Amino acid sequence: MGMVRIALTTSLAALSLGIAAAPALADQPQSVVVIVDDDDDDGNFEPDLLQNKAIPPPDLVELPNLSAFSGKPIPSTDAVRFVHQGKPLAVGTPLPSRDVRLQALVPGQHVVTFASHPLHVRAIRIMALDGASKPVSFTSSHASFQRTPPDRIDDVTRPHGDPDALRFVLVGMKRDLPEHVRIDSRAQDGTLVDTLQRAKLVDVPCPPGTARELHCRSTWPVRVVSDPMDQSHPLVVDRSVRAVLGGGLVVRVGDLAQQIRVGGPRSTRYGPIQRLKGNLRITVPRTWPGGVPVLDSDSAAAMDMAREQFAGASAIWAQCGVTFGEPGPDTIRLLDPPPPFLLAIGCGLGLPASGGVVRFSIEDQSLQVPVPAGFSPEQAARRIAREIEAMGFRVTRSSNARIGPGALPEVDLMVFRQDGTPAHLASVQGEPLTTDPTLAVCVGRVDFAQGLRHFLDLDSMTGTVEERTLLKWFDDRDPRTLDAVFIPAFGRGGGRIGESFIGTDRSTLRNMVLVDRVGLSASNASHTLAHELGHVLLDVPGHPDDYGLDTPTLLMDSDAANASSFGPRRLRIEDCERMWQQSGPRAPVALLRPWPFQPLSK
Repeated sequence: MGMVRIALTTSLAALSLGIAAAPALADQPQSVVVIVDDDDDDGNFEPDLLQNKAIPPPDLVELPNLSAFSGKPIPSTDAVRFVHQGKPLAVGTPLPSRDVRLQALVPGQHVVTFASHPLHVRAIRIMALDGASKPVSFTSSHASFQRTPPDRIDDVTRPHGDPDALRFVLVGMKRDLPEHVRIDSRAQDGTLVDTLQRAKLVDVPCPPGTARELHCRSTWPVRVVSDPMDQSHPLVVDRSVRAVLGGGLVVRVGDLAQQIRVGGPRSTRYGPIQRLKGNLRITVPRTWPGGVPVLDSDSAAAMDMAREQFAGASAIWAQCGVTFGEPGPDTIRLLDPPPPFLLAIGCGLGLPASGGVVRFSIEDQSLQVPVPAGFSPEQAARRIAREIEAMGFRVTRSSNARIGPGALPEVDLMVFRQDGTPAHLASVQGEPLTTDPTLAVCVGRVDFAQGLRHFLDLDSMTGTVEERTLLKWFDDRDPRTLDAVFIPAFGRGGGRIGESFIGTDRSTLRNMVLVDRVGLSASNASHTLAHELGHVLLDVPGHPDDYGLDTPTLLMDSDAANASSFGPRRLRIEDCERMWQQSGPRAPVALLRPWPFQPLSK
């Protein structure tokens, strides 16, 4: 019974102390921890802490015990701003009684005194430093994708030289700095892409100009990557985070955060590259009209494979700030292969006519056209086109570049019915297409069962008649479109898995690539589609190892195949600069257009 009385007495004493202490708590100094608002939450490329209207709210914090300060004049201070309805309040203005938020301007511990009521503000700044330990602005600059293979870093305090990885440095009072930060990667629409849950912080010397009483802690250099393979290497797994172009990295200290956008290279001869968008269109032909796709007997599976290739090409080219957007019904197509609708005049060497007759049928209607001696393939094509049009058909004439050993350029005639559908061409039974001994004439046919006959070095500027028939069938005639066509296989042997057709002043096949099923299956090791698109975007027919050192980690290496993060997946800054020059917004044919950053959600 005595023990019960003691417990009861103690409880009452504690309750009595609590009631007596309540008034004293209101007199105790108020304290709040905030983040220095250096980032750009509204996407106007002005730091939020410098804005004087419509100040974004994500990094503003509510004043603790606002009632103790309301009505009192705002004191003069360079450390913080008081924000009401999106605007900073002027010094001397009575503090409103509601909807007041605090914005930190400089790191450290600050005391703001309203009359006799002090407010203690403890502010943390998050900085980004590049490989040379130079600051990277959260507002006017951005993080960039990793363009070098994984590498070991032993000392975080020394410049690491990586052109892309950033260290995030926290500046503030020592007691306010944590042991770890969380880094969230978000897409433009706010969707969470990836999280680096516990990025370790270590003590480092503060950047020059930092107040003496402040302390600094830094992450190890954080690598921004586009796929799990590059993220998972043991050397860098604890400091790599996946991201998407145009998204952002949100560095979190508890509930406080700052965000930096993710873009292309920060420094090139042409300035920083933020984000560019290309118009990539992928065509999956059917094996025969109405038949199964060339990639898989299941149409849905074939389209999924095409979408995966589309996304993979965007992920690789993000290193240069390039994306192809999201694959949709206009960019991933399943279509029938071309019928024999193309007539090639001068196919082969483009020799002039010696005199003869060209005979063929259109929709079972026979046509024969005499061609005089001395006519060039172009002249002969014009005469044949007039005769075809006289039969009630439509003709599109398409000239090609002259091949290496050719005398003159070949000319293709594409024949259509009046309703725009392709006409069916064939040789007259038992008769050659031409009786001319020098002017060759061919009907373009695509037979996937035999493997697509591909070009050699001598005719690479035009492609074979079979390639031209296929690609001109799918071409939208817009040189700003990047067209990729998947095929079952290439013929002629030789192990070819992809081809590209680079835009020239002479050729009608431009900015188009072919990739076969082997190329698709080897994508993890050789990134075939991204490589072939590289020939077009860089406007180079060759490879860096054709005339220089063999560097198997480069995307444009001619023969590398490695499914690890040391495989052919890297783009140099020189590649990004050439891409900008040859295909960027100011190029004669702009394959890439600017796609400005948008405001990002945290």
